[in-house]
Amino acid sequence: MLSKTKNKLQQGLPVCGVTAATSDPFLTEIIGGAGFDYVLVDMQHAPLDPNDLYERIKGLGRTDSDIIVRVVANKAWMIGQALDMGADGVIIPLVDNADEAKLAVKAAKYPPIGERSSGPRKTWRLGSDYMKKANDEIIVWPQIETKGAIDDIDAFLQVEGVDGIMIGPPDLALSLGFSQDRWNDPKVEETFQYILDKCKEHNVPWGMFSGITDGLKWVKRGGQIITAGFELSYIQEGASADLNTFKSLIVP
Repeated sequence: MLSKTKNKLQQGLPVCGVTAATSDPFLTEIIGGAGFDYVLVDMQHAPLDPNDLYERIKGLGRTDSDIIVRVVANKAWMIGQALDMGADGVIIPLVDNADEAKLAVKAAKYPPIGERSSGPRKTWRLGSDYMKKANDEIIVWPQIETKGAIDDIDAFLQVEGVDGIMIGPPDLALSLGFSQDRWNDPKVEETFQYILDKCKEHNVPWGMFSGITDGLKWVKRGGQIITAGFELSYIQEGASADLNTFKSLIVP
């Protein structure tokens, strides 16, 4: 088992992933074949059940991208289920403080570090020595998207086993009293920068659901993890680009 995402981050290099949110495993496998460092399979906001998740992981297992699953909530059985199906890591939404971050790590790691149950039934692509390497290789990225997480930021970032954090911009904006469409407000960006500065202080990789343009801006400031977009947006943008080209050629 070898996580190129985790290895790059440990070397101080940035990583770029893409979100897969459809219920079509074929589209997920295609996007995985593009060569991103990781594909984020979104269980939180996509219409996926556990069987859908497994089909996506199975297809992605034939690509070179790491598979990171955003689980529905910070529940041990959800985290364990995603990892037992062969995910390289998990993103956990709405983690509100250091104690909740510790619970996420415990759910993702085997004893003596954590409390994950032994049952890696579908981790065949990760090698026969999976149990020996899992604690070192598994990626755990809690999301910082609440005021509570910001208030507890120093303790949060010192939790052993947290391999990086992800900012959820709309929910963090809501938590700070802004509407979700104002996450580019300068005051909200000040909070993103504050979290980034704290991540640098504690040597924890900083990430955000950003899109490629904003993501590159934050990488230049020292962020390490960005998500470039969604498979659906790539399909829509590609189709629209060709249609617009066609129209420009035939419309006077």
